[in-house]
Amino acid sequence: MMMKDIKALVPPNFGWLQMKLDPIVMKRINKYIKDHKKISHNHKLAGNITKSNLLEDKDNWLWSNVLYPCVTEYTHHFGERVINGVLTKDCRFVLNSLWVNFQKKYEFNPVHDHGGVFSFVIWIKIPFDYKKEKNLPFVKHSNSVKAADFEFLYNDILGRLTTFNYTLDKSKEGDMLFFPAVLNHQVYPFYTSDKERISVSGNISLNPEDIIR
Repeated sequence: MMMKDIKALVPPNFGWLQMKLDPIVMKRINKYIKDHKKISHNHKLAGNITKSNLLEDKDNWLWSNVLYPCVTEYTHHFGERVINGVLTKDCRFVLNSLWVNFQKKYEFNPVHDHGGVFSFVIWIKIPFDYKKEKNLPFVKHSNSVKAADFEFLYNDILGRLTTFNYTLDKSKEGDMLFFPAVLNHQVYPFYTSDKERISVSGNISLNPEDIIR
């Protein structure tokens, strides 16, 4: 070989966090869903779905025990470059909004991003198996088999659109993804169940009241 010290270099980039939530956390979230006041949030969301309702994080429990630790973990792994530098000084992070999605068969969430600095999705109920979804006659022969998936979209270093897909089934219940709010993502429709796919999402922002003060 006529060369030496060859290195494969991967430039720095942002990613996301993936985790399994403790049953105590899931019990708390399910109580939020059970007790919620059914205030619609559809008009502020991109989802082409029947029902999205606001949730209340009582006593800031989810924020303190799960979400703020995720902010700390994210910046530990990826640094603070994801945060708008103009707004970082003397501003606290806050949970800006929290909602639950009830997605029925054939409904979908088109490509979109969120407001704020960070966002997250938690899968509560997944009433289908991705293997059955991807074996449907009109799906399995495609060169882009994505029925029922959750998908991130971003540009690679060559400027090409790149995707990262999560296939979903019951084993993903209790999984959470935590990601920069401006990261584009979408949710494909499912076809093999008449039950609802239930997920909880939210946005984390810098507190504008701190800026004013």
